[in-house]
Amino acid sequence: MEFGELLKQFLIDLQSLFRTNTKSLNLTLPQIMLMSSIPTDGIDMTSLSHRIGVENSTLTRLIDVLIKNKFVLKNKNPLDGRSMLVFVTKSGEQLQKTIEAEVDQLGLDIFHHIPMEDQDEVKEILSTFHWIVTKYKMNK
Repeated sequence: MEFGELLKQFLIDLQSLFRTNTKSLNLTLPQIMLMSSIPTDGIDMTSLSHRIGVENSTLTRLIDVLIKNKFVLKNKNPLDGRSMLVFVTKSGEQLQKTIEAEVDQLGLDIFHHIPMEDQDEVKEILSTFHWIVTKYKMNK
C-alpha cells in the first residue's frame, strides 16, 4: 500500500472510531474537533480556522451552532476590533473534559491491543510522525 493510501485509510478509520466513541455527545465530528481546539484563554477566529484547517465561513457556521448550544461565546478582540475572539463557557469546559476523557479512553483501548513489547516503539513513532505532520502543516 502506498503511503498516501495508508494515510487516507488511517484517517477514515480514526474518524469512524471518533464518531462511534463520541456519538453520545450529540455533536458532529467537526464540532468535536473544534471544541477540542479552543484553548482555555480563548483564540481568534482566524487562528482557529488555520488550526483546524477550514475556511473562515465554515468556522463561523460551526461556531454559531456551538454558541446556540451555549458551549462557546464570541467577542470582539479588544486589541483589534476587526477580529473576533472565541471563548469556552463553563458548559463548554465540561464538554471539553468529556471529549478528552472519551478520546483518552479510546486511546487506551487501542494502545492495549498493541503487543506490550512494541508499545513504547509505536508511541515514539507516532510522536515523531505527529511532529513531522505539524512541521509540514506549518510550511504549507
